Amino acid sequence: MISLDDMMVFAKVAERQSFTQAADDLGIGKARVSQIVSKLELSLNTRLLHRTTRSLSLTDAGLRYYEKCKLIGDIASEANAETQDANQIPSGTIRLSTPTSALVEILSEFLHLYPEIKLDIIESDSYSNLIESRCDIALRASSALEDSSLYAVKLGCFRDMICATPTYLSKVGTVSKPEDLLQLDWITHHIVHGDKQLMMTDSQGNVTRIAHSPKVRVRTAATVKAFVLNHLGFAIMPSFMMKEELARGDLVRLLPDVHDLEIPIYAVYQEKALMPLRVRTLIEFLKQKANAFY
Repeated sequence: MISLDDMMVFAKVAERQSFTQAADDLGIGKARVSQIVSKLELSLNTRLLHRTTRSLSLTDAGLRYYEKCKLIGDIASEANAETQDANQIPSGTIRLSTPTSALVEILSEFLHLYPEIKLDIIESDSYSNLIESRCDIALRASSALEDSSLYAVKLGCFRDMICATPTYLSKVGTVSKPEDLLQLDWITHHIVHGDKQLMMTDSQGNVTRIAHSPKVRVRTAATVKAFVLNHLGFAIMPSFMMKEELARGDLVRLLPDVHDLEIPIYAVYQEKALMPLRVRTLIEFLKQKANAFY
């Protein structure tokens, strides 16, 4: 019979993608870890890992087996947590995927409130797979979630705005209609807005499309903002990234009657029933901060 402990050892190897690091985490010898995984493969009559002298990766069968092992481990952890004191302090590491560094202030407040929690943050504007990236939560700004197998809770909404600096606008002139943007340089978030067509949506849902060739194409919102603040063009950016700059007058909003799109932001996760206390605590905290996204 295959031991549950051996399954958890394999899960640790899969997560760390290293026998050495898994052995260090588990407090056992590397040779013992390798022996356990080899025994599992023999018992299952299936290769779980691709091994080379330099790398370690999961086979297709290994990935499926890892997902089941992780699920078993999560169930065990949840069972143990539910029997502990109801007043337990949230602790442990939360692996969080977020599209922007603009939430640092909110997350810093969370860490001050819960000092026993650690954050492992992946800054990415792409829709990374939660299983492959081993994330507990992914913050995603979207009007449609792409994976129906995931669970999501709406945290709030933000507004999409067209902005530029006064310095840049002083060089290019007044913008009073959509066609005026053709005379301006476009800094585009390639993943979100593409690079061939500028699409604007007003508060009533009316869409205006303009064929435009961008001056700069980037793949993170933070880089879009940096180029715009360096007076190189205009861009469409989320409101929560520009609050301070708009308030100070470092940025000016353009054509609010043409583009004023409200977009929801979600916390996306894999399974609500198995959610650790620390993850539930973060989601509830973010829900209370809904106004911060505007």
